[in-house]
Amino acid sequence: MISFFADAILMMGITLSSFYIFTKSIQYTSTLKSKALIIAWCLIWSFLFAATILLIPISLFRLLMCAATIIFISLITKQKLDIVISAYLLSFGISYFTYYISSFLSGSTFAIFIGDNHMPGKPLYLNQPIFILMYTIIAILQLLLAFLFFQIRRFRKGFPFIFNKFTIVASLTLTGAILILAARINTIAATEGNIHAEYYLYVAGAIVVGVGIYMLIKRLITGYQIKRAQQSSEAHFERLYCELSEKYERLNEMHKAKQTAIHNITDIIESMRIAVKQGKVTIEDVQNLQNDWQGELSKIKGKRPLPTTNIQTIDSLFEHFKEKLAGDDINLNVIVNGSIPYMVDNVVKSAELKTLIVNHINDAQTAVNSGYNSLRNVMVVIGLTGNCYELTILDSGVPFEVDTLVRLGTERITTHADTGGSGIGFMTTFETMREYGASLIIEEFKPSRTDYSKSVAIRFDGKNQYIVKTYRPGDFPENERYTVLPG
Repeated sequence: MISFFADAILMMGITLSSFYIFTKSIQYTSTLKSKALIIAWCLIWSFLFAATILLIPISLFRLLMCAATIIFISLITKQKLDIVISAYLLSFGISYFTYYISSFLSGSTFAIFIGDNHMPGKPLYLNQPIFILMYTIIAILQLLLAFLFFQIRRFRKGFPFIFNKFTIVASLTLTGAILILAARINTIAATEGNIHAEYYLYVAGAIVVGVGIYMLIKRLITGYQIKRAQQSSEAHFERLYCELSEKYERLNEMHKAKQTAIHNITDIIESMRIAVKQGKVTIEDVQNLQNDWQGELSKIKGKRPLPTTNIQTIDSLFEHFKEKLAGDDINLNVIVNGSIPYMVDNVVKSAELKTLIVNHINDAQTAVNSGYNSLRNVMVVIGLTGNCYELTILDSGVPFEVDTLVRLGTERITTHADTGGSGIGFMTTFETMREYGASLIIEEFKPSRTDYSKSVAIRFDGKNQYIVKTYRPGDFPENERYTVLPG
């Protein structure tokens, strides 16, 4: 009975460590259910091994167990069969390597206790309690060695080369060599009649196999890394080439627009110069010249490239608004800070961010068209500001009315109903603020015909505040809904 449990513990250590190595090699995360199934599977085959060790050759048993386990793993992990074959055979081979090392370490210690009662080649058949302890320690050492193996920096991310089709050949070769070596060790040890001969063979075989495994895995991982680096490099330079080509096209268009504008205005100025000499210039002619020049400038502004956010849909949105605002002789500037892909992945969903952009640029356009500033600009600042991600829109349009800011977020309110304002934009903004805990910071600047009049910032800081920074704080009544700060 003792030898039965010793045999079972031996096989349990090998199967458990092979499953652990398998999951680490392909970076597979096991669920609680799959872990329970794996442990049950290892127990079944461990007891089968102990029960049939005298009935079935060990080499045949290993073959049957590997075949059944590969099918089992394929079913519970849903991985492709060729990947499972490669990964498990390699894991099984490494598991036997750790078994050799653990057996040598444990056997060397327990040899003095086993003494002359040891029967070389058949230690598992002895009904001595010490063998249960010995093989329990071997199993624990196996799992510990497997764990430490994946703490090596080169192997922490598993064996990505396993997903290459040729790996199955290397796995079969390696596993076959290990099993042949195992059989050879048992045969030689049995004929030597000396317990120490078995341990020497164990350590010699373990060293040979270990060196082979290390060299194979190192070369395969190095080859895989070189291949991935080449692919990444090619993709990087291809992307860089496309970006530079696009920038070149935009700059080329802008250069052509400048040449056209200069050419057109030069002819007009020359005709105006002749008209001045003849005394035929009127105020209306000068105003027409100014309008013509502003029209040419708007064409140039429309050609200026915007910075990229590295999100195609948001870049396209800004390009759309650049053309739309240019039609109203409004210049759009965009400043990008930090990583916008990180922002939409971790801070605010892309759909909500685009809705904020659309609503507040439209509001800014309406405000600029309703004002009389010589500066007709809208600026968007998106990304990381300080420790928080935020979206800020500045415009040179008419300022907010105090009553509008007081009631903002309580109802649909707008001061530009006659020019297309609906108040829906800010209502949507307050809904987004509540969803993400964002803060709304509206800042008013002192009136100027050549500078921005206000800014609207949605800051994702988790505070869900409404703050008004203004040069006229005395005009705002006290209210718990908002905080007024002097600007």
